[in-house]
Amino acid sequence: MNADLRIVSLAPTQTEIVAALGAVENLAGVTENCDFPEAVKSIDRFGSWYSPDIRKVMEARPDLVLTFGAHQEEISSLLHDKGIRVYHSEPPTIADSLGTFRDIARIIGREEECARLLGSLEARLERIRASVAARPQNRRPSVFRIMNWDPLITPGPGAFQHDVIEFAGGRNVASQGPRPYFVCTPESIRAADPEIIFFCEPWIRNYLEEDPEWNKVSAVRHGRVIVFDCGLTCRCGPRIVDMAEGLHRAVILVDS
Repeated sequence: MNADLRIVSLAPTQTEIVAALGAVENLAGVTENCDFPEAVKSIDRFGSWYSPDIRKVMEARPDLVLTFGAHQEEISSLLHDKGIRVYHSEPPTIADSLGTFRDIARIIGREEECARLLGSLEARLERIRASVAARPQNRRPSVFRIMNWDPLITPGPGAFQHDVIEFAGGRNVASQGPRPYFVCTPESIRAADPEIIFFCEPWIRNYLEEDPEWNKVSAVRHGRVIVFDCGLTCRCGPRIVDMAEGLHRAVILVDS
């Protein structure tokens, strides 16, 4: 790897991947939302993930800019048109996320580090896969992921969070959704009666537990309302495996 390679990461997911590949020292800039691991917190900030400081990016003259998600597609194209090398990704599955690790590792010359990282992550994923396979296939607890409360937004097919739910042994109640992320109605979700509900904003729990209509839902009634750290639920870097493991533990507990 070129020790002088200057990388600007405009998304927390990409920042975590670079860090996991052992290249924190090559990060010349990250966003205000990049908060993991601890080592990236002292790196220069280039705006937020939602609104990166493009002028600052260009002034930094990076060798590589990493962007992520549909929101940053236009930014990726803009920087590319300015002659800056950009790698953009929006993986829809866990497997595609691991493919992103390989892509970035190849670009920055960290293939050996990536092989070690993927070996560890894939071993953990295989344990989940084996556990799910050993369970009755007709007993996959229904799961609802709250991404936003008002309006109520959830992931559907094409979203990596949907894949995490299914991989962990759950059944996404929004599996027939029209888009990877879409607005749904509280009535439709309550009618689906999810057995597990999870989100990353702790205050949502109060709304669920204090509302008489949500109190009728199985997940609320049986105390299966789970708060995960946003770094696990909203990012598909190396910690996507932590998320799959955590959700799998919740799935197993439904029948215990």
